[in-house]
Amino acid sequence: MRIGVIGCGRHATSVLHPALVHLGFDLAAICARRLSSAQAAAAKFGGGVAYDDPAEMIRRENLEAVVACVPPQVYGRVIRQCVEARLPVFAEKPGAGGTVEASELAAFSADAGVPVMVGYMKRFAPAYRRARAAMADPLFGAPSLATFTFVMGDMGIDFDSYLVDNPVHHLDLARYLLGELYDLHVTRGRSNGGRHALTVAARTDSGAVVSLQLGSTGSWQQHNESVEVFGAGSSVLIDNMDTCVLRPLEGPEQRWSPNYTIPHEANSTFTTMGFGPELTHFRDVVRGAEKCESDIASAARTLALIEEIRAQLGRNGG
Repeated sequence: MRIGVIGCGRHATSVLHPALVHLGFDLAAICARRLSSAQAAAAKFGGGVAYDDPAEMIRRENLEAVVACVPPQVYGRVIRQCVEARLPVFAEKPGAGGTVEASELAAFSADAGVPVMVGYMKRFAPAYRRARAAMADPLFGAPSLATFTFVMGDMGIDFDSYLVDNPVHHLDLARYLLGELYDLHVTRGRSNGGRHALTVAARTDSGAVVSLQLGSTGSWQQHNESVEVFGAGSSVLIDNMDTCVLRPLEGPEQRWSPNYTIPHEANSTFTTMGFGPELTHFRDVVRGAEKCESDIASAARTLALIEEIRAQLGRNGG
C-alpha cells in the first residue's frame, strides 16, 4: 500500500516508521515541520520524497492512505486535509485536540465515507485480544470487577500532557474490554519532581466496577502494566502487556506468552505491543476487508473521559 507519513518525532521514527517498513508498506513520502527531519527519515527508512507541507504531499503524491503522528492540536487540520482528498487516515492517539474536535472529525469522516482510525495499539496486542476472547465465553460470566495498573517512569511533562500521553491508553483499554465507563471518581496523589499519580474508580456498561491506578512514579526499567478482570468465578490477568493468564472456575490456569527466544513475527515487539497488528488492521480497513475497531468516534468517547477527569480535579482543587 502506497502511503504518506506525516510526523518525524521520537515515537514516529522509533516505532511507526520501522513498523511500516517491517510490514511491507510503501513509504512513498514523509512529511515533517522541518524539511531536514523529513529528509533524514526518508533516507533512513526509504521513505521516498520529503516534504514540509502535508497539503503539498497530498496533492503531488498518488497516495492510498496517510499515517499521521503529530501533536494533538494538529490532528484536526491534517485529518480534514486527508479526508477532503479522500485519503483514509491512521492517526496516533489521541487523534484530536479534544472531545468536540474528535466528534466533529468523526462526523466529517462518516459523511465523506473515508475511514479515520486512531492508534490505540493495546486493543490489538495479542495478550489483550486473548483476554477479551476469554471474557466472551459464557463460562467466564459477566465481568464483575476489574483493576488496571499503568505506572511508568518519569516523563518530564505537565499533568495535562501526561493525561493524553499515558492514562488515555488504559481508559481506552477499559472501554475496549468492559464497555463504556461512567460514574467516575478521581483522586490525584502528590509526588516530588513533577511526577504524577492518580486513581480512577468507575462503573461500566457491563456491570463491573473498575479501578485504575495510573502514574509516572515508577521506573522505566521495571514492570509497569497489569490488568485483571473477574467474571463469575473465573478471572483473566494480563501481565506487563505480553502474558495472558486465564483462571477458570475449575481446573488449572491457562498461561500464554510469546516465545521470545524464537525469531518469529508473533514474538516480535511490534506484534506483542500491538503496533504491527493495528497497522495491519488499518490496511485491511482501507481495503474494505474489515470494519475499523478503533475509529475516531470511539476516540472521542475516550477523550471525554480525560475531560471528565480534568473537570473533577478542577472542581476538587486537584
